[in-house]
Amino acid sequence: MHPSLRILLLLAVIFASCTPQRQIVYMQDKQELGDELPARPETYRLNPGDILHVRVMSSDMEASQIFNIEDMRRATTRAGDVGDPGMYLYGYTIDEAGKVHLPVMGSVEVKGLSLDETHERIQELAQEYLVDATVSVKIVNFSVTVLGEVRRPGSFYVYDHEFTIMDALGLAGDLTDYGNREVQVIRQTDDGFLFATLDITDRAAVTSELYYLQPNDLVYVEPSITKRFGFAQFPFGVVFSGISTALLLINFLD
Repeated sequence: MHPSLRILLLLAVIFASCTPQRQIVYMQDKQELGDELPARPETYRLNPGDILHVRVMSSDMEASQIFNIEDMRRATTRAGDVGDPGMYLYGYTIDEAGKVHLPVMGSVEVKGLSLDETHERIQELAQEYLVDATVSVKIVNFSVTVLGEVRRPGSFYVYDHEFTIMDALGLAGDLTDYGNREVQVIRQTDDGFLFATLDITDRAAVTSELYYLQPNDLVYVEPSITKRFGFAQFPFGVVFSGISTALLLINFLD
């Protein structure tokens, strides 16, 4: 093979193994949208199977205690059992009819309601029994799964109802060098599963309805083309070392 062709072939392999910086850097202003973009988190609506943690409080502790049966159950368990698994075990599951069954207050229909609307509905019911009732309502089963080209793939429980895809990737240890920055989001809807892509190298991603994740979302990071074709595992260091050694020997012999 002609020496010039060998050099061109070698350069082609080198450039094919490289990833341009523009494909790596997050939140670039690709569309020149400026430094302020509106973020519109989509309101999550409760569905059957969701688990709620409901706590009713008032100045009369004895009166409010009957609304919080899980507190009495926890009091009889070991200290190690009152953490997050305890909130799951003693939470209230929304049944197929869209109702949650609460002590004293009975069945409350919450399907299709937001967390704030659910809080208002239970607050009104609690005030029928307690004058100064204060209600706290949280979603217990808010978890997301992150798989693919991240450093710590897995499922993560979330304690904030406004949780972004960047938060999820942060919990997963960020993308690897070979992770495709066009991240896949898989979300279950009433009509089935939604498969969508979010380009996190573009600052406009914060305006997408996918930027804020919902319970049970799956985030998948595909391997980049560099890794797909095996360039990530190619021993470039060994090859370059061999070439440089051969050139030195040729020059020495000449």
